[in-house]
Order: sequence, then C-alpha cells, then structure tokens
Amino acid sequence: AATEILVCNFFANTVTRHNATSGELIAPLDPAGDIRGPLCVRLGPDGLLYVASEGNNSVKRFNATTGAFVDNFISGGPLTQPTGLAWDGAGNLFVGSFDQSAVLKYNATSGAFIATFVAPGQGTLSGADNGMTFGPDGNLYVPSYNNNRVVRYNGSTGATIGTFLGSVNRPRILEFRPEALYVTSETVASVRRYNPSTGATLSSFFTAGSGGLGTPVGMAFTNDNRLLVGSTTNNRIIAYNATTGALIGTFADASRGINGPTFITVIPGPAPATLFSLIALTFSRGR
Repeated sequence: AATEILVCNFFANTVTRHNATSGELIAPLDPAGDIRGPLCVRLGPDGLLYVASEGNNSVKRFNATTGAFVDNFISGGPLTQPTGLAWDGAGNLFVGSFDQSAVLKYNATSGAFIATFVAPGQGTLSGADNGMTFGPDGNLYVPSYNNNRVVRYNGSTGATIGTFLGSVNRPRILEFRPEALYVTSETVASVRRYNPSTGATLSSFFTAGSGGLGTPVGMAFTNDNRLLVGSTTNNRIIAYNATTGALIGTFADASRGINGPTFITVIPGPAPATLFSLIALTFSRGR
C-alpha cells in the first residue's frame, strides 16, 4: 500500500509529503534544496526523488525516506524551464523543456547531457509540459500546452509519430490505464478520457466541478482505488472513486500546505496490473 502522497505546490515553491490515507501533512522536502516552481516529482530508478524545479532551471534529488536534499542532479547547460520527467527502459532520463518546446535526454547515473531527443518545435510541439510520459506502447507522449494537443514520438529515436490528441485545451497530466487515457485539461473542471490506443474521445469521468474542482492539473491513482486531482483555483486535492468517478471528498487543502498543486505522486506507486500501469500528474502555469 502507498505510504505517502507527494504534491508539487507551484506557488509555495514546495513539495509536500502527506499521509496516503488521511492527507495529513508530514513535512515538505528539505528547504535546502531551494525548489522554485516545482512542476514534477517522481521516484527514480535509483530510489531517490527527482523534482523538476522550473524557476531555477534544475532537476533536484531528495532522499525518498527522509526528504533530505541530496544534490542538483542537472543544472545549467542546455536545460531551461524543466517540466516533465520520464525514464525509458534503458534507464535514461528525459526532461521536458517548456520554453524550448523540446525534450532533452540525460545519463541517469551521472546526469550528463546526452542529446536533444525532441528538437525545439518538432512535431508542432509548443510548451512541452509536465505530464510527459512513456505510454504502454513504449512511445513518448508530450502535452503541448500552447497549442492544445498531445504529440507522440518514437520512444527509441524521438522521431515524430504525430498528434495523438487534438483540441485538448491546456493539456497537463496524462495517465494511461487499461480502460482509458485520463487527461487533465485546465479549461475543463473534470478529467477527460480517451481511447488509450487510438486517441478517440470517450467521456468526462465525472460531472464538471464535482467537489469544487476548478482548473485541474495534478492527477494520480492510488493503491486503494482513489483518483486524486489537484484543484488549483482553491488549493485542494480532491479524491474520487477510481472506478465510478463518485466524489469521496477533499484529501488535503491549504491548511495542509497545498498551494497551486501542479503534480501528485504516489510513493510507492500502484502495483502494475497490466502494461498500461504508469504514474503521472501536475499544474496550471500561472503566467
């Protein structure tokens, strides 16, 4: 079972740790890490937490047990405005760059820059966002924030496959499940669902605005059949039944450190029932 829920709080410059059941605040990640505008937090293959810190152009690492700052794993060089983080099967780290509209590839052991995996603007990409993830087909899916689409790239070569989803206003988080691809869109106060193979529209998962949801960004499925969604207009995380979409209630709010929730991660993640199992989440940019 999950032991913690981590939330990127964009406006507070924090990543907070919460009890996975009650939502109670445990502590923020070590302030010595100097997180600025966090857009993604994921557990890496080395067991450390990785945070995309957009405001100071770095990817930072923290101890997953204690929350202590470890190092600036990537800083400077070609990296600017980091958003999404994803690892391929070989363990390479891929980082989305919002202002470059590109995806950069790094050595996951040393943090050394390897190559530009998706060139600036390639495949009409504009504003590579923090829900970037590898899909069950092994390809890379990148939210294109500025032009309202999700673009798919060959997961081995970076070659453009094409637009997978079009007309998704301000897409943020992508969550592949066996039955659907779940997407948060800043302009729709629900979670949208699409066919995970074809991209065909299925439905909204629950009634718009359920539980007070507004400007959804972060999103994560838990081990106990909940879907957590970040509501950035009122600084709360709202829980829904992951099967039916029925409202459960508020998981955490401003009194527990939530302030512009851009990404949610479950540690450890849900046990993989199928190859569709992945973890993803995140926020509204506020520019």
